[in-house]
Amino acid sequence: MTTLDTTESAALVRQERLQSRVSGLRGRAALGDRWMLLVGGLLLPLGVLLVLLGWKGASGTPLEFEQNSYLISGGLLGLALVFAGGFLYFGYWLTLLVRESRTGRAELVGVLTRVEQLLAEGALPQTARVASASGTLVATKTGTMFHRPDCVAVDGKEGLRTVTADTPGLTPCKLCDPV
Repeated sequence: MTTLDTTESAALVRQERLQSRVSGLRGRAALGDRWMLLVGGLLLPLGVLLVLLGWKGASGTPLEFEQNSYLISGGLLGLALVFAGGFLYFGYWLTLLVRESRTGRAELVGVLTRVEQLLAEGALPQTARVASASGTLVATKTGTMFHRPDCVAVDGKEGLRTVTADTPGLTPCKLCDPV
């Protein structure tokens, strides 16, 4: 075994180890999302409950010094829990938005790659390729615009006539822009 083979095998081992650790990170990220949802979902109603209990306790006594303990333990602690739960839930929501955005972008790139491959392979219908290559233009029987044969405005219509760009009384289509 040469030093080159040893170096290549060591690189493969490092590559596999890195790949396994990265896949573990993805799993932990999803777990962190769930924890943010659960903890935020618990802290928010718990904070509201503490605020209500503090109000109930403070409303039961006319003495200000007794109301202060309810205000601190129920009101301020409850308010802090409401804010913490709200921020955790907001963080969970943001991670979902980012994940959906990345997924949508990856799907869009995949679709655009397939469309690009189809266009490179010449997957257009044969009539459209021949017509657009030869510069043929068409118009409907009574139409005032001329189109490329593959234009969506005349696609599937029967009784089209072949015209040129110099035909009097015809204007170019704004959809297919044949000129």
